[in-house]
Amino acid sequence: MTFTIFRRHNRETCDSRNRYDPRCGCPLHVQFVWKNGDAVFEGKKLTYQNKWSLGTRSWSEAQSKTKELEKRLKDFAEGKVVPKGLAVEAAIQEWYEFREQNKLDNTKAKLMGRKLTDWCEANGVLMLSALTTDRVMKWRLTLPFRTGDSSSLKVHWSVINGFFNWCEGMGYVDKSPAPNPKQFPQFAITYDKPEVVPPTKKQIEKVLATATGRVKLLAQLMRETGMALVDAQKFDPANLEDGTLIRNNRHKTHERFRVRISSSLAKQLEALGSPAFPGTYREWRERLYKVFREAGVKMTPHGFRHFRISEWLAQGVSVADVSKWVGTSEEEIRKTYEHWIKEAEDRLDEVQKQAWLAQGLDENGNKKPVN
Repeated sequence: MTFTIFRRHNRETCDSRNRYDPRCGCPLHVQFVWKNGDAVFEGKKLTYQNKWSLGTRSWSEAQSKTKELEKRLKDFAEGKVVPKGLAVEAAIQEWYEFREQNKLDNTKAKLMGRKLTDWCEANGVLMLSALTTDRVMKWRLTLPFRTGDSSSLKVHWSVINGFFNWCEGMGYVDKSPAPNPKQFPQFAITYDKPEVVPPTKKQIEKVLATATGRVKLLAQLMRETGMALVDAQKFDPANLEDGTLIRNNRHKTHERFRVRISSSLAKQLEALGSPAFPGTYREWRERLYKVFREAGVKMTPHGFRHFRISEWLAQGVSVADVSKWVGTSEEEIRKTYEHWIKEAEDRLDEVQKQAWLAQGLDENGNKKPVN
C-alpha cells in the first residue's frame, strides 16, 4: 500500500495551495488505496480509495501515525488481531452508536448492555479482553429471562450475542466469547413454544368498549390491521396512502406489509396529528394493560394481532394474502395459526362435503342407496 500525507487547507484562514506544505498549520490527512475489498477497520469503513484524518497538524507526528497505521492495516489484511485495549462499557457505548447509525432499535440492546456492564462491574471485569467464554456463560446464568416455555432468554441473548459478534468484526476481540450453538449444541437455548390462543371476539369487544381516547384508537388500529404494538404506536397517519392504505416494514423483522383500515378509523387517526401516539412503546403498553385489567380480560397487546390473523383465516382469506397484510411468512402463519382454527376446519369440512356430493356420493362420502 502507498500512503500519501497531505494537508486539507482551510480556505478562510490559509492561503497555501500546496497540499504538502511542511509549515502550514492546517490539519493533516493520509490517502491510501485498499485492495482487499470493503471492510470495517477500527470503526472506520475501508473502501478502495481512502482519505483519513491523522488528528494532527505536525508533519513529524503525521509520519509516525502513518507508519503505525500501515502496520495495523497490514496485520488486518493478514487476518491478525488488531490489538486495542477497550473497556467493556466503552465498547458497548460504541455499539449503541453503530446501531443507531444503522437505524436499529436500541431498546433491548441497552437493556442487555446495562445488565452486562453491571455484572462486569460487580465481578471486577473492566476490559473487553477479560470477557472470556467462561465469564460470559456465568453471566448468562444470572439473566432473569424465562426458558422452558418462553423465548425471552433466546431473544435477549441473540441481541447481546450481536454485540460480541460486532466486537469480533471490529477487531476488538480475537473471537466472540459466546459459543456458537451450531458448533456447540450444548450451549443452544431451547424452549417449548406454547400454542398461540388468541382472545375471543367477546374479549376484544369488551376491551374496545372499555378503552377511551388515544388508547382506544391504538387498540382499534391493531384490531383492524393485526399490527404489532411497536408498529402501531410508531404509525404516522400522515403516511396513509389513498386515504386508508398503510405500507410499512415491520419493526421486528423489517418484512414489508400492506393493509387497509376503515375510512372512519383513518379520519380519527388523521385528526390526532403527528405523532398520533407520542411517547414510548413501554408507556403505551402499560396503558393497554391498564385497560385489560379494567375490562377484566386476560390478554396481551399482541393478542390483537393473533385475533386478527386467526379471524381472517377463519373467514377464508388465503394464507398468501394474510402474509402480505401482516408481514409474516406464509410458512410461519401456517405453523402458528392455521391448524387450530375451528372455523377454518369447519369450512374445509364443508368443502369436502361438497366434493363428495359432486362425485355422486352422500355428504358423508358413502354411496347413495339404490332404490
